[in-house]
Amino acid sequence: MTLPVQATSLDVRPIDALLDALARGQPVVLTALEDAALVLPAAEASTAALAFVIRHSSGLVGVALPGDRCDALELPPMRPSFRHDDQRGWCVAVDAANGVATGISATDRAETIRRLAHRDTRPEDLNRPGHVLPYATRPDGVFGVPEASVELCLRAGLPAAAAFAALVSPEDPTRMATPGEAAAFAATHGLPLLDSAAAGRSGIPRDASCRALSAAGSGERHPT
Repeated sequence: MTLPVQATSLDVRPIDALLDALARGQPVVLTALEDAALVLPAAEASTAALAFVIRHSSGLVGVALPGDRCDALELPPMRPSFRHDDQRGWCVAVDAANGVATGISATDRAETIRRLAHRDTRPEDLNRPGHVLPYATRPDGVFGVPEASVELCLRAGLPAAAAFAALVSPEDPTRMATPGEAAAFAATHGLPLLDSAAAGRSGIPRDASCRALSAAGSGERHPT
Protein backbone atom coordinates (compact mmCIF):
# COMPACT_ATOMS: atom_id res chain seq x y z
CA MET A 1 0.00 0.00 0.00
CA THR A 2 1.28 3.45 -0.89
CA LEU A 3 0.69 6.17 1.68
CA PRO A 4 0.63 9.91 0.90
CA VAL A 5 3.60 12.14 1.69
CA GLN A 6 4.28 15.85 1.59
CA ALA A 7 5.52 17.40 -1.65
CA THR A 8 9.27 17.24 -2.15
CA SER A 9 11.23 20.38 -1.38
CA LEU A 10 14.97 20.75 -1.73
CA ASP A 11 15.42 24.28 -0.33
CA VAL A 12 15.28 23.30 3.32
CA ARG A 13 17.88 22.13 5.84
CA PRO A 14 17.65 18.48 6.98
CA ILE A 15 17.15 19.59 10.60
CA ASP A 16 14.17 21.76 9.59
CA ALA A 17 12.62 18.95 7.55
CA LEU A 18 12.99 16.60 10.49
CA LEU A 19 11.48 19.02 13.01
CA ASP A 20 8.57 19.69 10.69
CA ALA A 21 7.90 15.95 10.34
CA LEU A 22 8.00 15.47 14.11
CA ALA A 23 5.61 18.38 14.62
CA ARG A 24 3.17 16.59 12.30
CA GLY A 25 3.51 13.29 14.19
CA GLN A 26 5.44 11.53 11.44
CA PRO A 27 8.35 9.10 11.82
CA VAL A 28 11.94 10.15 11.20
CA VAL A 29 15.26 8.29 11.06
CA LEU A 30 18.15 8.99 13.42
CA THR A 31 21.54 7.40 12.83
CA ALA A 32 24.24 6.64 15.36
CA LEU A 33 27.82 5.40 14.98
CA GLU A 34 26.93 1.89 13.89
CA ASP A 35 23.13 1.67 13.75
CA ALA A 36 19.92 3.65 13.32
CA ALA A 37 16.45 4.07 14.78
CA LEU A 38 12.98 5.08 13.74
CA VAL A 39 11.67 7.87 15.98
CA LEU A 40 8.16 9.21 16.65
CA PRO A 41 7.04 12.09 18.88
CA ALA A 42 5.38 10.26 21.77
CA ALA A 43 2.69 12.91 22.26
CA GLU A 44 1.52 12.48 18.65
CA ALA A 45 2.02 8.72 18.23
CA SER A 46 -0.78 7.38 16.02
CA THR A 47 -1.61 3.73 15.52
CA ALA A 48 -0.70 3.94 11.81
CA ALA A 49 2.66 5.59 12.44
CA LEU A 50 3.55 3.16 15.22
CA ALA A 51 2.55 0.18 13.06
CA PHE A 52 4.99 1.47 10.43
CA VAL A 53 7.73 1.73 13.06
CA ILE A 54 7.04 -1.77 14.39
CA ARG A 55 6.97 -3.26 10.88
CA HIS A 56 10.42 -1.95 9.98
CA SER A 57 12.15 -2.26 13.34
CA SER A 58 13.08 -4.86 15.93
CA GLY A 59 9.57 -4.42 17.33
CA LEU A 60 10.88 -3.41 20.75
CA VAL A 61 9.62 0.15 21.23
CA GLY A 62 11.13 2.43 23.83
CA VAL A 63 10.01 5.86 24.99
CA ALA A 64 12.79 8.28 25.87
CA LEU A 65 11.92 10.58 28.77
CA PRO A 66 13.95 12.88 31.02
CA GLY A 67 15.15 11.00 34.08
CA ASP A 68 13.24 13.23 36.48
CA ARG A 69 10.01 12.52 34.60
CA CYS A 70 10.64 8.79 34.99
CA ASP A 71 11.10 9.37 38.71
CA ALA A 72 7.85 11.34 38.89
CA LEU A 73 6.00 8.48 37.18
CA GLU A 74 7.63 5.99 39.56
CA LEU A 75 9.26 4.04 36.75
CA PRO A 76 11.99 1.97 38.40
CA PRO A 77 15.14 1.19 36.43
CA MET A 78 15.69 -2.36 35.24
CA ARG A 79 19.16 -2.13 36.75
CA PRO A 80 18.99 -0.10 39.98
CA SER A 81 22.40 1.56 39.61
CA PHE A 82 22.16 2.57 35.94
CA ARG A 83 21.80 6.29 36.64
CA HIS A 84 25.12 6.25 38.45
CA ASP A 85 27.24 4.57 35.77
CA ASP A 86 27.43 4.21 32.01
CA GLN A 87 24.75 1.58 31.63
CA ARG A 88 21.63 2.20 29.56
CA GLY A 89 18.65 3.86 31.16
CA TRP A 90 15.94 1.27 30.57
CA CYS A 91 13.07 1.29 33.05
CA VAL A 92 10.47 -1.37 33.84
CA ALA A 93 8.02 -1.76 30.95
CA VAL A 94 4.51 -0.32 31.28
CA ASP A 95 1.01 -0.38 29.79
CA ALA A 96 -1.72 2.19 30.12
CA ALA A 97 -3.87 1.22 33.08
CA ASN A 98 -7.07 1.64 31.07
CA GLY A 99 -8.14 2.07 27.47
CA VAL A 100 -6.08 -0.88 26.22
CA ALA A 101 -6.65 -4.61 25.74
CA THR A 102 -3.61 -6.91 25.95
CA GLY A 103 -1.23 -3.98 25.59
CA ILE A 104 0.84 -5.45 22.74
CA SER A 105 -1.01 -4.23 19.63
CA ALA A 106 0.03 -1.10 17.79
CA THR A 107 -3.20 0.53 18.95
CA ASP A 108 -2.55 -0.33 22.59
CA ARG A 109 1.11 0.63 22.51
CA ALA A 110 0.31 3.95 20.82
CA GLU A 111 -2.12 4.69 23.66
CA THR A 112 0.52 3.86 26.28
CA ILE A 113 3.12 5.96 24.48
CA ARG A 114 0.82 8.98 24.39
CA ARG A 115 0.08 8.52 28.11
CA LEU A 116 3.80 8.60 28.89
CA ALA A 117 4.08 11.92 27.07
CA HIS A 118 1.04 13.54 28.70
CA ARG A 119 1.85 15.99 31.49
CA ASP A 120 -1.18 14.92 33.55
CA THR A 121 -0.29 11.21 33.62
CA ARG A 122 0.29 9.94 37.15
CA PRO A 123 2.01 6.75 38.39
CA GLU A 124 -1.33 5.01 38.95
CA ASP A 125 -2.25 5.57 35.28
CA LEU A 126 0.35 2.98 34.28
CA ASN A 127 0.49 -0.78 34.89
CA ARG A 128 3.82 -2.51 35.48
CA PRO A 129 5.09 -4.64 33.80
CA GLY A 130 3.79 -3.95 30.31
CA HIS A 131 4.79 -3.77 26.66
CA VAL A 132 6.36 -0.29 26.26
CA LEU A 133 9.82 0.37 27.68
CA PRO A 134 10.54 3.83 29.10
CA TYR A 135 14.14 5.01 28.78
CA ALA A 136 15.45 7.59 31.25
CA THR A 137 17.81 10.02 29.54
CA ARG A 138 20.62 11.65 31.45
CA PRO A 139 21.91 15.25 31.17
CA ASP A 140 25.56 14.26 31.69
CA GLY A 141 26.96 14.57 28.21
CA VAL A 142 25.72 11.18 27.02
CA PHE A 143 23.98 11.92 23.72
CA GLY A 144 22.71 8.86 21.89
CA VAL A 145 19.48 8.28 19.97
CA PRO A 146 17.22 8.53 23.08
CA GLU A 147 18.72 11.85 24.18
CA ALA A 148 18.69 13.20 20.62
CA SER A 149 15.06 12.15 20.20
CA VAL A 150 13.95 14.06 23.31
CA GLU A 151 15.95 17.13 22.30
CA LEU A 152 14.44 17.14 18.81
CA CYS A 153 10.89 16.79 20.13
CA LEU A 154 11.49 19.81 22.35
CA ARG A 155 12.85 21.81 19.40
CA ALA A 156 9.73 20.85 17.44
CA GLY A 157 7.56 22.39 20.16
CA LEU A 158 6.44 19.03 21.57
CA PRO A 159 6.65 17.40 25.01
CA ALA A 160 10.01 15.89 25.97
CA ALA A 161 9.06 12.32 25.06
CA ALA A 162 9.99 10.27 22.00
CA ALA A 163 9.18 6.73 20.91
CA PHE A 164 12.05 4.93 19.20
CA ALA A 165 12.91 1.50 17.84
CA ALA A 166 16.04 0.09 16.20
CA LEU A 167 15.77 -0.12 12.41
CA VAL A 168 16.19 -3.58 10.86
CA SER A 169 18.36 -3.92 7.78
CA PRO A 170 16.26 -3.80 4.59
CA GLU A 171 18.87 -6.06 2.98
CA ASP A 172 19.19 -8.68 5.70
CA PRO A 173 16.35 -9.01 8.24
CA THR A 174 18.60 -11.02 10.58
CA ARG A 175 20.60 -7.93 11.58
CA MET A 176 20.13 -4.26 12.36
CA ALA A 177 20.51 -1.55 9.71
CA THR A 178 23.79 0.26 9.21
CA PRO A 179 23.78 4.06 8.86
CA GLY A 180 24.20 3.65 5.11
CA GLU A 181 21.22 1.31 4.89
CA ALA A 182 19.23 3.70 7.05
CA ALA A 183 19.92 6.51 4.59
CA ALA A 184 18.66 4.36 1.71
CA PHE A 185 15.59 3.38 3.75
CA ALA A 186 14.83 7.01 4.53
CA ALA A 187 15.06 7.93 0.85
CA THR A 188 12.80 5.05 -0.18
CA HIS A 189 10.12 5.94 2.35
CA GLY A 190 10.34 9.71 2.18
CA LEU A 191 11.58 10.15 5.77
CA PRO A 192 13.86 12.92 7.08
CA LEU A 193 17.23 11.64 8.26
CA LEU A 194 19.71 13.08 10.78
CA ASP A 195 22.81 11.93 12.62
CA SER A 196 21.84 11.87 16.30
CA ALA A 197 25.06 13.67 17.22
CA ALA A 198 23.91 16.69 15.21
CA ALA A 199 20.98 17.21 17.57
CA GLY A 200 23.38 18.10 20.35
CA ARG A 201 25.29 20.72 18.40
CA SER A 202 24.62 24.40 18.80
CA GLY A 203 23.57 26.62 15.97
CA ILE A 204 20.73 24.53 14.53
CA PRO A 205 17.56 26.24 15.82
CA ARG A 206 14.37 25.58 13.98
CA ASP A 207 13.72 27.75 10.92
CA ALA A 208 10.18 29.11 11.30
CA SER A 209 9.62 28.77 7.57
CA CYS A 210 10.74 25.15 7.34
CA ARG A 211 8.91 22.73 5.10
CA ALA A 212 8.99 18.95 4.92
CA LEU A 213 11.64 17.31 2.81
CA SER A 214 10.54 14.04 1.23
CA ALA A 215 13.41 12.23 -0.41
CA ALA A 216 12.65 10.80 -3.83
CA GLY A 217 11.96 7.09 -3.88
CA SER A 218 9.37 4.38 -4.35
CA GLY A 219 7.66 1.68 -2.33
CA GLU A 220 5.63 1.95 0.86
CA ARG A 221 5.43 5.48 2.20
CA HIS A 222 5.13 6.55 5.81
CA PRO A 223 1.69 7.26 7.26
CA THR A 224 0.35 10.73 7.84
